[in-house]
Amino acid sequence: MKAKSLVLGTCAALLAISPASAGPLDGIFSGWHDTDSAETLELSGTAFSNALYQGYSDLAGARDDAFDLTDGEYFNHKARTAARRSAVQPDAVMDRDLTDEQKPMFQTALDRMRFAFERGGATQAPQAAAKAQVSYDCWIEATEANRTIRRADNSNEQSCKNEFDTAISAVEAAATFELTPVNYTLEAMSPAPAPVAAPSPQGASFIVYFEFDSTNPTPVGKDSLSGVISAVKANDGLSVRLTAHADSTGSSAYNLALSRRRLDAITAAFVNAGISASRIREEAAVGEGALLVQTGDGVREAGNRAVEIELN
Repeated sequence: MKAKSLVLGTCAALLAISPASAGPLDGIFSGWHDTDSAETLELSGTAFSNALYQGYSDLAGARDDAFDLTDGEYFNHKARTAARRSAVQPDAVMDRDLTDEQKPMFQTALDRMRFAFERGGATQAPQAAAKAQVSYDCWIEATEANRTIRRADNSNEQSCKNEFDTAISAVEAAATFELTPVNYTLEAMSPAPAPVAAPSPQGASFIVYFEFDSTNPTPVGKDSLSGVISAVKANDGLSVRLTAHADSTGSSAYNLALSRRRLDAITAAFVNAGISASRIREEAAVGEGALLVQTGDGVREAGNRAVEIELN
């Protein structure tokens, strides 16, 4: 009886000294699970990163209130990362224990979200973009959890999915970083006796986006590069003008050199496709000196990791 009283007294004392914002078990398990340390952090990031912080912090609190301390700690860590203006990625499908039937559904949702972000959704609609990412993580975590004893119904899974669907639709509606469509095929002009070439895409422009701190284009960037290469090969009279950018993460000198390497990567892609480097009439590496998306210093912005390509 004395031992039992001692245990109960210790638990009561730990709960008594817990902060008012603590979850129901934080007084006992605060040394094991950090579920709420992000709540006191000051924010100085972009609208998107700040919204991610708030979303993940709220999700951590919800998991804490549901006695799910492991996931509460996980989402609290994501909130802390967002507060530091560091990149916070949505969960990868392979990182969650999903069935073979569930995996394609989440991969489609993830690809949809990434494509919308690369088209500027996180900049144009930061609140909706953050809501989409956080609710995606909520959805995939809840789906995995439904396969365990921890959660017996799928109400949380469906709620998170509904929030994702609503948010990602708003992001897609706001994304405006569209690639310029170019018609570089040959068309038959009826009733003309012979096929006539489509109008030259002179004056058209493309944007090739790059991975962070890299000379590798993103999937969307690869599609854009493929399109411009096809246009140039189909129109011998076209010349090319390149302008390479970098985001504001790192020093100005480093970003200038990085944009130079991105120019070299585009040039190499042209040459490898059989296009003479002499057709690149003008090129400029501007680093972070001419941001396509205006941000403060030290901000990872996908819209600024780009090479603009103009056809003349």
